[in-house]
Amino acid sequence: MVDFDEFLDYLKGQDYYNDQIYHIEHIPAQNARFGALKNPLRKRLQRWLDINNIKLWSHQADAINKIREGKNTVIVTSTASGKSLCYNLSVLQSILEDPKTTALYIFPTKALARDQTSVLSKMLDETNIKQNRIGVYDGDVEPNEKRQILANANIIITNPYGLHFYLPWFKQKWIRICKNLKYIVLDEIHIYRGIFGSNFALLLRRLKRMFEAYNIKPLWILSSATIFNPKEFAEKLVGEDFVVIDKDYSPSGAKNVILWDLPYDDISKKYRSSHQET
Repeated sequence: MVDFDEFLDYLKGQDYYNDQIYHIEHIPAQNARFGALKNPLRKRLQRWLDINNIKLWSHQADAINKIREGKNTVIVTSTASGKSLCYNLSVLQSILEDPKTTALYIFPTKALARDQTSVLSKMLDETNIKQNRIGVYDGDVEPNEKRQILANANIIITNPYGLHFYLPWFKQKWIRICKNLKYIVLDEIHIYRGIFGSNFALLLRRLKRMFEAYNIKPLWILSSATIFNPKEFAEKLVGEDFVVIDKDYSPSGAKNVILWDLPYDDISKKYRSSHQET
């Protein structure tokens, strides 16, 4: 590993260096801090954690506890801090307690939906939960498979565009899903900004209005690794109150962050192009 001070000396010794370093911030290493659930998981889920040598970090335990208390929860911890495990464990626990339970997972892209489906499918396989418990419902799925998903699946995975297209049929084809819906999961919520975010927020309000007709009030679980004002953002997006889990207790190594300022050209009165500087 390159010594940071040696790297800094090397950088300052280059011909192109002209006091571009504006600030250096040292972020110390953080050891993992583990937490405990207020109520134990079903044995097969706990066994899966034990076999995979997974101990819940404090923020994961806190998130699951809040979800199991029936509170809308937004999880905003760093990348690879186990956010998806928080909602997957909570949803699977509910399904094992009540096999009729359904959950709607909405991911901003098909690629992300497929990736998370693979993770969840592997988890189901290792916990001996039937694979037909989950199903991706989008334009790439054959009509016959869609019928099987609507008839059998507990976890429906789709995207905003699919939700917009399928919403008119919710009262007929999705009636089983809606009547037993306990969770709605929105991942990568920082994507929902600008016009796209406004359209999605209105789509969610259409969805909620339909739920009101059936007296359905699902729990909302949101997550993101890159959002500054999670509580305000989540409440504006969904129109519900949220508790925030934002203290990250996953382990991380020490980091040094260099803020690099672009040189200013006195003649052109412009800063040098960031692409050229890079």
